[in-house]
Amino acid sequence: MTAVLDALSDGAGSLAEVGRRTGLRADVVQAAAEQLVRMGRAQDCVLQFGCPAKGCGGCALSCALRR
Repeated sequence: MTAVLDALSDGAGSLAEVGRRTGLRADVVQAAAEQLVRMGRAQDCVLQFGCPAKGCGGCALSCALRR
């Protein structure tokens, strides 16, 4: 789990990328990630690419840019 957490902390943006960085099998990465979420050490979130269909203003980036 430490290798998975380290990869996530170092900026791995997906579980596939965690697997590439750590050399762990996908099922091991998935299980470790699920355990880290249960322990409160990581968050399960979906990253959205591109702008929403209804236009700008609803994503985390737009919130950060308003500050």
